[in-house]
Amino acid sequence: MQPIQPRHPDVVSGDDPATMSPREQRRRIRLDTTRTQVLDAAEHAFAANGFHATTIKSIAERCEIAVGTIYTLFDDKESVYEAVLRRRGETLKVLTADKASEPGRADERLVELADLQIRYFREHPDWTSIASALVSGSRAAPSGEGTSPLYETGHQIVADVVAAVIAAGQHSGVVREGNPQALALIFLGMVETFHRLDTTGVDSPDFRLPAFLDLIHAAFSAAPSPTRGPDDA
Repeated sequence: MQPIQPRHPDVVSGDDPATMSPREQRRRIRLDTTRTQVLDAAEHAFAANGFHATTIKSIAERCEIAVGTIYTLFDDKESVYEAVLRRRGETLKVLTADKASEPGRADERLVELADLQIRYFREHPDWTSIASALVSGSRAAPSGEGTSPLYETGHQIVADVVAAVIAAGQHSGVVREGNPQALALIFLGMVETFHRLDTTGVDSPDFRLPAFLDLIHAAFSAAPSPTRGPDDA
């Protein structure tokens, strides 16, 4: 299975390479490469050990770089944590928006969105573990003061995209009736629940991904109008 890739990948550098000298371009490439290494190491550390048990020193040791190098890229551990969340989260938002904008029936698009999210969670289990910890308030999160605003913002953006697909499907008569925002939250809750069952990264022998996608389709497709009998008046 090929990794899911966005059509608009995140660009780390805000500088235009065309206006940079060759020396500055080489420096920027080195910094961007180091930044990616730091985020990869931090993502694994935060998922495995939690926020509080992870230190800048442990991240630097895993990257085999000096602690000072990390501080040239990030202000503190909290900013590393935020960058870890934002990196995969931004990509998932782009992928979701791209998929939602494709032509076709809205009920089928919802199934494709569920499939996309589950496969993305499988491809990035460490990031998914960190994001899930923000909701559960586990030791992987910075504090027990509730859900991170960063997570809430990203979650709401995805929910809005799903709600728009639901509303379009209701307009065309292929998605069940109901408040689109409420149905979008139910949709995301179903995806997150299946992910918790899908901890091995492969289809569960008890409840496989195709069966879950069938459930999504059945739950959100417009049901045919029941035939009214003579006693229903």
